[in-house]
Amino acid sequence: MATSGDLAKALSELLKEPFSTVDLYGRHLRAAGLLSVKGQGRGAAEMTARDAAVWLVSLAIDHERGGEFAREVKRVLDLPMHEYLLNPRDYADDLAHRAAKTAGHALALLISDTLVPRIRERLERGDDLVTANFDADGVFVALSVFDHSPGAVAQFADTTYQRGERKRRDVERLTVIHGRVLLEIAKLLELKPPA
Repeated sequence: MATSGDLAKALSELLKEPFSTVDLYGRHLRAAGLLSVKGQGRGAAEMTARDAAVWLVSLAIDHERGGEFAREVKRVLDLPMHEYLLNPRDYADDLAHRAAKTAGHALALLISDTLVPRIRERLERGDDLVTANFDADGVFVALSVFDHSPGAVAQFADTTYQRGERKRRDVERLTVIHGRVLLEIAKLLELKPPA
């Protein structure tokens, strides 16, 4: 069982973020009811993939100075599916995140999807097969499983979550979280691959 303290420590190490920042964000998320809460120490709540997804989003987006932290995070979590690209048609049949309607739900399921044997094996070998991409302004979230071997047609499942059409901006900053990070979180939380 991983507590919020375990998850905070792992996120700090995996994302190379100061523990004080990760811990502070966790306190804000708990106060807003966005993280599981149940006691402290040994009686602390067991963290879920949803909790990890919420915390990841909070760390991946910029926050307006004086802005409402929890509202900003919730807005990104609630981004609806905008576009779903798949090749070939059955490529994602064993992946749970393909059915998610919001960015937060999809990210939580993508964390579990890293445990699917064909994905996990490649991630543990060091292949950059899975990415979660966050626009720093929280305009969109793009989740990708991209499988390409030299000389073969690429296989992929790419999902974008955003509200309406994106306005072109001259500068966009992205935070990219690679599948290896998501896999380590899945192992920490002792998740099971989708059935």
